[in-house]
Amino acid sequence: MSLPIWRELMLNPLAAFGILLALGVMGGQIAARIARLPAIAGYILTGLLIGPYSLNLLNAQLLHEAAMFVQLALGIALFEAGRRVDLRWLRVEKALLLTSLLYCALLFVALFALLNGSGFGISASLMLASLGMATSPIVVLEIVRESRADGQVSERLLTATALSSLLAITGFALSLSYAHLSANHSVEEGILMPSWLILGSAALGIVAGIAATQLNHWLGGRQREAQRVLLFGLIALLVGLADMLQLLAMLALLIAGISTRGLRHGYTVSEPGILSLSHVFTVAFFVSAGAQLSPPALAAHWQLALLCLLLRVGIGIAAWWLAARLNGLSRRQGALLGLALSPMNSGSSLLLGLGMVSLGEAAASFSAALMAALLVNEIIAPVLTRLALRQAGETASPSAP
Repeated sequence: MSLPIWRELMLNPLAAFGILLALGVMGGQIAARIARLPAIAGYILTGLLIGPYSLNLLNAQLLHEAAMFVQLALGIALFEAGRRVDLRWLRVEKALLLTSLLYCALLFVALFALLNGSGFGISASLMLASLGMATSPIVVLEIVRESRADGQVSERLLTATALSSLLAITGFALSLSYAHLSANHSVEEGILMPSWLILGSAALGIVAGIAATQLNHWLGGRQREAQRVLLFGLIALLVGLADMLQLLAMLALLIAGISTRGLRHGYTVSEPGILSLSHVFTVAFFVSAGAQLSPPALAAHWQLALLCLLLRVGIGIAAWWLAARLNGLSRRQGALLGLALSPMNSGSSLLLGLGMVSLGEAAASFSAALMAALLVNEIIAPVLTRLALRQAGETASPSAP
């Protein structure tokens, strides 16, 4: 048996996952201990350093092969975000729902005007503006977990995050329909495709929610370990089924989380249990996200990326400041809540393929602009979210990393 030559050795997906975790944890600790930044910033910068555009320790093929772990992390975060939406509470707290709708509508209009005015065309601008409405559930949940935030601002932040993601994914599906019709695809395809994406994803999410609540109820309250593993398995199955059926896994997971909160026996589904399993995948998610971000795209669109971030921050602060009293918050708390909503959903990059198919020549600029916006946002926005929660006085310890 001949020994392998070092130069011929190739990393496999499991080794790549190990590198994501080991280097990601070290990068996160350096960011937290030395730079006093959120650990998320360290994860993302580590990914940039070891990714295809820098040291190329992890190339594009390896990142693609390790995508399963990334999708699991996002799936758990989206499910947990959906669990935070209490439909009964929203019937009472109508102001929170209306403010979330107002914030997303203002942000969509502003982003569309900026992008269309920058020459991206109506179809690409509609899709980018839709994706730009969403606050990242995985970033917000990780910052809340890391800083142990708890209070009125934190609770409303988590609900508003889930609602913005729900609106953004639905808006993206409708924008995709417009893009298909504009590209001279058949009317049936332009109408049936978004219907399948939205209604099919929602139905899959509801079925998953029913299965989760009924199976957890059947296991009983003393089987927490079994419930935790079962829920993790159902989330993984939901991600896989959505991919097989060409549905929107992000939407299905949100709906599944929302339905478990609203269905009978929903109390049997416990978020802390599944979150205790998720941190491993969360680290891998952020390092992988950083590795896939493109500095060349940033060089081409850095001004646009900064403007998108400023719009998110400015409109968020203004909308929630104006509606603060209606939401039972002080003006200062409202402004801080708007600031905390700054992180853009990095899971939007998973929808790139759907968008690029219908854009033709505009696909390259669409992809580059989205990656540039994500790069700027993922480095700066987590810092703003943690700052907002600290200024609101809801973190357990300001000095904790």
